[in-house]
Amino acid sequence: MEDTIKIRHPFGIPIAAVTRDEFIAQVIAWGKSKTKTRLITYLNAHCVNIYFRDKEYADIIQSADLVYADGQSVVWASRLLGEGLPERISAGDFMTGFCVSCVRNGVSLYFLGSSEAVAERAASAFREQYPGLEIAGTHQGFFTGEQIPEILDEIKKVSPDILLLGMGAPLQEKFARKYAGEIEAPVIWCVGALFEYFAKVTPHAPLFMRRAGLEWLFRLITNPRRFWKRYFIGNATFALTTLRRLFKK
Repeated sequence: MEDTIKIRHPFGIPIAAVTRDEFIAQVIAWGKSKTKTRLITYLNAHCVNIYFRDKEYADIIQSADLVYADGQSVVWASRLLGEGLPERISAGDFMTGFCVSCVRNGVSLYFLGSSEAVAERAASAFREQYPGLEIAGTHQGFFTGEQIPEILDEIKKVSPDILLLGMGAPLQEKFARKYAGEIEAPVIWCVGALFEYFAKVTPHAPLFMRRAGLEWLFRLITNPRRFWKRYFIGNATFALTTLRRLFKK
């Protein structure tokens, strides 16, 4: 598959205008290509807020091979700003199609992130649900700088086609850029809290809430202490950013 990704620029940020099926096909094609390491990551309202206050993260987003709209608010804002994206691309919603495609194409995965128990439980859930899926290894994401060479060596030895990196933004993106040359995996895909959902240690919002763009509300209700600031203050900040961009046009 050739790289034919269409790009939109709401907020001045390059975001792939792709459907879920197009996204899966491109990730699998890159995983099989083994020509160079590609960085894939997501953007939601929280990430947009980080982008405008963290220059290093912003530089990584600008240079990433594929940035997709994980948040429905980003899709709505893109349409309001005349840079419409086709749909929300959230990994938790299309892993069945992705994993089936991995099995069909012989594409292997490696899970790096969360705690050791969570990463391994997620891997076990994936293996059970998708027979034939090759998960080359797992490693928890809470490690010291001294442990990094050992982790990189382990990943090199098993040589996965796609490294799923679940550390949360912006830590995962900064780790990916710093060590991409040493990891040597064809694809590094930043996936946030994906492992926690599949390990069932963090509840996933019901499908109707995700489709309605209310996943943030579910997360706020289930864990208000952790998320009140991100969603009360963060959502207001994102809305103001969108309005400023709109009235500058």
